[in-house]
This record gives sequence, C-alpha cells and structure tokens, in this order.
Amino acid sequence: MEIYRADMSVFALEDCFPFLGAEERLRTESLNGAARRRFVVSRALRRRVLGPGAEILLEENGRPYVKGNPAFFSMSHTGDVFVMAVDIHPIGIDAELMKERGFARLSHWFFKERIPDREEFYRRWTQYEASLKLAGLSLFSKYVPAPEHICSEIMDNCMLSVASNHEIGFPLLIKTLLPSAVENLRAGIGSET
Repeated sequence: MEIYRADMSVFALEDCFPFLGAEERLRTESLNGAARRRFVVSRALRRRVLGPGAEILLEENGRPYVKGNPAFFSMSHTGDVFVMAVDIHPIGIDAELMKERGFARLSHWFFKERIPDREEFYRRWTQYEASLKLAGLSLFSKYVPAPEHICSEIMDNCMLSVASNHEIGFPLLIKTLLPSAVENLRAGIGSET
C-alpha cells in the first residue's frame, strides 16, 4: 500500500490544469474559487500518482478505477490537504481537518450516541467514510460493512483513516507530493516522488 499527501495550496493552478481530462475540464466550468482549485489540483495529483496515461472510469456505484490496471485507489481532501491511497486490494481513505464543532449534537444525530471528544469524533467519522469508500457506498448508506482492518492517525491537525480488508501497516508511511511532482509529470517522468 502506498499513501500520498500534499498541501494543495503550494501548487499553481495553471501548472495543474493541463493534466485534466476532457470531462474534468468541463466539470471545472461549474466550480468557482476554492472548490475549483481543490478539484483541479487533486485531479492533477491523482494523475501524477496513477500515471499520465491513466484512464479513470467509474464503477456503477461511482467508485473510480483505472482502466486496464489492477490497482485500487481512494482519495480525499479537506481544506488544502490532499491524501490518496493506492493498493493491489480495494482500499478506502478519508481525511478531515479537526475543526471545533458541536460534536455531541452531530455525533448523536449521526452515530446515535454522544461523542463530546473532538479527536474521537473525527476518528469515528473518518473511519466511517473510509469504510464507505472501501465498500463503494454513498455517504448515507444504511448498512456499511465493517472492514477487516482500519487505521487512524493525526497529521497536522487532520485525522486520517485508511480501511482495507487486508493488513495495514502502522504507523502509516506517507509520501509527500511537492510541486515538482506536477513539473515531473509535465516533463513525462514516471510516477516516482
């Protein structure tokens, strides 16, 4: 399993835009400001990790996959933080900035119990979303199968969770993508970081 992260604020939008496919470019027309920036940069980083020729398609349930490639991937972004996991087995990843919120109220509504602790709330929430992504389900699915393995850790005030039905190493080994990653993609260099 490989896990990547990036601070999307350090990537120039104009450097990332050329790596979008035709459908992705069309989608950017409906986005503005920060949402547009996150979409463009995250898709360029995804292409950087998966390879410039990767044709990304969607399964019936909406889970993305690479045509003709047995690798599985999952990605998430929160604020300017981008994370992506790639593995030979299905995988789910989620990240959330650990902002202050009404945790007790939110957790009671969503988890049917009160979780007043910020760290525990975000651990449970990201584990839930990573499990959904692993199963290829939408956010409000009624039944979410429990993954065999799930791992969470905090990085830079951000909770990160990875779910898999195969073993996950801990601590998570995370590679950082820098702006040179997009420059290397432009130059046609492989997918190493």
